[in-house]
Amino acid sequence: MSGRFSWMNRALAIGATLMVAAAMPQLANAQRAKREKAAAQAAPAEAGPTVEYSKEFRKLATKIQSDAGAKKWAEVLAALPQLEALPNPTRDEKKAIATWRLQATQAIGDQDAFAAAIEVHLKEGYAEPDQISAMHRQLAAHYSNKQDRVKTVQHFRQFVDATPDVDAEELETLGRLYLQANEYAEAANWLGKAIDLSVNRKESPKELWFQLRDRCFIETKDDAARLANLEALVVHHPNKEYYSRIVAIYQNQTKDDRIVMLNAYRLAVSDPLGGLATVGGYLSYADTALVAGSPGDAARGLERGMKDGVVPSAGSNQQTLQEARSAIAQDRKSLPKEAAAAEKNVKGEVDVKLGLGFYSTGDFEQAVTVTRRGIAKGGVARLDDANMLLGAALMELGRRDEARAAFEAAAAAAPAGSHMARIAGLWQARTARAEPAPSGG
Repeated sequence: MSGRFSWMNRALAIGATLMVAAAMPQLANAQRAKREKAAAQAAPAEAGPTVEYSKEFRKLATKIQSDAGAKKWAEVLAALPQLEALPNPTRDEKKAIATWRLQATQAIGDQDAFAAAIEVHLKEGYAEPDQISAMHRQLAAHYSNKQDRVKTVQHFRQFVDATPDVDAEELETLGRLYLQANEYAEAANWLGKAIDLSVNRKESPKELWFQLRDRCFIETKDDAARLANLEALVVHHPNKEYYSRIVAIYQNQTKDDRIVMLNAYRLAVSDPLGGLATVGGYLSYADTALVAGSPGDAARGLERGMKDGVVPSAGSNQQTLQEARSAIAQDRKSLPKEAAAAEKNVKGEVDVKLGLGFYSTGDFEQAVTVTRRGIAKGGVARLDDANMLLGAALMELGRRDEARAAFEAAAAAAPAGSHMARIAGLWQARTARAEPAPSGG
C-alpha cells in the first residue's frame, strides 16, 4: 500500500467534509514518510521469549494467522470470538486479537469497526510510540466524517501533540477545528503557532492564518492581541485594507493624536503595497497633515487615493488637493530663508520643524540634512517623531540601512509599547522588504 498512512489508506478519504476540508493535506516529506511506514507495521508479534501465548491460544491462532496471510479477512473476523472466549487471556493474547481485528476491519472497509479497533489499540496501550500519531489523525478523519466535532478536535489535538515534526499546515488545521467549535482562544493559539513555525523556518506565513486570528480576536474582544496580529499581517502581506484597520485602531486608542496619526498615515500611504481603503481615511490624512504643517503629506495622500481609485478626483477633494499644492509652492519660496536662520539657532527643534517643511515639499536630501542637524543639536521635543521623519526621508531616497537606524532610534526614544514605537517597528520591517525603487532614489 502507499499514501499518507498506508495501513489505513481507505479511511483517509473521509477527510473531504467541510470540517476538515483543509485538515488532512497530503504531505510527502521524508520524516513523515518514515513515520507512516512505522505506523504500517501494526501486526501481531511473533511468539518469542517475552510473548505469553497459551497452548489453546496458539492452536486457534495458527489458522487465523494463515487466513490473515491469505487476506481472508472475513474468516479472520469470524474466528476472533473463539479466541476472545478463552479464559484468563494474557496481555499479549489480547493485543494479538486487537491487531487482527484492526487489520481485518481496515481491509474490508468497515470504517466504524476500524475506528473502534484503533480506539482499543490506543486505550489499551497496544500501539507502538511511532504509531500513536497516525492513529489519532485517522480517528480525527473518521469523526470528521461523522460530523462529531468534539472527537474530531480531541483526536487531531492528540495527533499534533504526538507528532514531533508537525508542520505549519497541521497546526493551521487544529486552529481551524477549534474555530469551527467556537473555541476562539484555542484557535488563535494554534494559528499563532503555525505563524511562528513558518517564521522560524524562514517561510512566509499564510495570509489566511492572520485573517482567521483576526476573527478570533474580534470574537474574544481582545483588542490588544488583534492589533498585534494586524501589525504582523501587514508586515508579511501589506495592503490597504489591513493598513486601514490598523490606522482606525490607532485613531481610536490615541483619541486621534496628531503626531501618532501623521506618522501612521505616512507609513501606510508611502508603502507601494499599502495605501488606505476608504475616502475618509485619505481625507483624515490630508486634514491631519495640513494642521501639522505638511501640505506635501496631504497632497501625496490625496494623489495616491485618486490614483488607486479610492478618492474621487472631483469636487471638494480636488479643491483640497489644489490648496495643498499651493501651500507647497509657498513653502518652497520661504524655506531657503528659514534654513539660513535655523542653521544659526542653537535649538534643534527649529531644524526638525524645518526638516518637516523640506520633507513636505519633496526635498528629501535637505530634509535629511536639517533633521539630522537638529537631532545632533539637542533640545528636540519629540525625538521619536524627529527620527521617524528622518527615516521616512531616507526611505524616499532609497537609503534603507540609514533609514533602519533612524527607525531604531525612534523606537528607542518612544515609550515601550507605545503607538510611536509600534509604527517605528513597522517601518523597520519595511526596510527589510524588497520593493520598487522610490522616486527620490
